[in-house]
Amino acid sequence: MSQPVSNGMYKNTKTILVSLFVFYFAIGVSAVTKPSSDADMSSFSYVFYLYYDKGQLFADRDYQVKYDIISEKFVQGPPTPNAYKIDISNFKSEVVKSIVFDPTQGRAGFSAGKIQVKTPYIPDGQKAVFYNSQGQQLVTIFVMDGALCNDDGVCNSASGENQKTCPNDCKTPRTPTATVVPTVPLDEGFDMMTIIIYGVGGLGVAILAWFGWKWWKKRKEENFLPPPSAPPSPIDTSSLLPPLQ
Repeated sequence: MSQPVSNGMYKNTKTILVSLFVFYFAIGVSAVTKPSSDADMSSFSYVFYLYYDKGQLFADRDYQVKYDIISEKFVQGPPTPNAYKIDISNFKSEVVKSIVFDPTQGRAGFSAGKIQVKTPYIPDGQKAVFYNSQGQQLVTIFVMDGALCNDDGVCNSASGENQKTCPNDCKTPRTPTATVVPTVPLDEGFDMMTIIIYGVGGLGVAILAWFGWKWWKKRKEENFLPPPSAPPSPIDTSSLLPPLQ
């Protein structure tokens, strides 16, 4: 025989279900919305939720996700003394953007309270590092959940990577440049300088041919000359002398 469920158990179950619903709803609300991969990236900005306290800077604990991406073009404010700085780095640990800002946001006498700081959106942004006016690092907020590109060397179009959003992974292929040889009609290809060059070259070839022919003819005549004849023998004149008495 089944026992009836007590009111206490029913209330506990209801509380757990409500808590789970609120938890998942909060996750859905706080999730960062990425821009569309075919949108103009310069038309988006980060907005960081921070808390300023007498020169110190902290991530605002009232926000589960400490930043958001908004459809708004970033505009750098005027320079201010003792400005703070933000360095936004990509997944290759390269600083892509450096932005300066006024932590008091122009409020005289402001020493503590919530602030929001905007910077340009970086499609392959990994983290934003905040520094005070002395260059001391104050806080780091990771923004990789809002990135369209992860700089891993592979162009993944399914995650939104293309040549515009992720040039490090989706490099433009180089098209070989064809060498074009202009064709010149025969009646236009011979100017005076060309005629002179060809004329001098032809004359040189003719002179060399003439000297070669003379040398060959001389060698041929030397090879066919008759051998020199032997000198005549001396005549014996003793028989013409009168006999001795």
